[in-house]
Amino acid sequence: MDRRRIVVFALLAGMLAVGLWVRHYLAPENVIRRGLRAGIAAFEQERMLGAARPVSRAYRDRWGMSYESLAGHMREVMDTYDGLQVDVEPFTVEVHGEEASTALRFILWGSYESTRGYVIGSLDEPCTATLQWRKEPVGWRIISISELDIPELRDELARRQHQPE
Repeated sequence: MDRRRIVVFALLAGMLAVGLWVRHYLAPENVIRRGLRAGIAAFEQERMLGAARPVSRAYRDRWGMSYESLAGHMREVMDTYDGLQVDVEPFTVEVHGEEASTALRFILWGSYESTRGYVIGSLDEPCTATLQWRKEPVGWRIISISELDIPELRDELARRQHQPE
């Protein structure tokens, strides 16, 4: 092979590699994963706008929560606890066209009056949630939570499920 063919081959191989990387990076599953991880990191750092970013302004769930009330609960947790940490087990994302779902198992840790411990969930009984996503003009956003189990709030969640907010 002459030098010119080697250069053309190297350029084509490089373009193919970049194209495959961009395709992988922009795949809906990966965009959703990054968005959720960024929202969790912002919550841990008590950055409210970043924590609420993955949530759609049209958010509604069967417990009567809206975008505003969900953000209010996040703010209350941030104001009450220090050193927030969300431990999330590895999760999968299922995409079906313009909608997706993510099933999570997680524990929220924090400190209250200098005592560190579980805020919700535990190693023996983590919280579980199934997030429903929709592709909106601004990107993938959480539009609802279809399943939610927070061991410490089971009774409250059962009561709220039957009463609109």
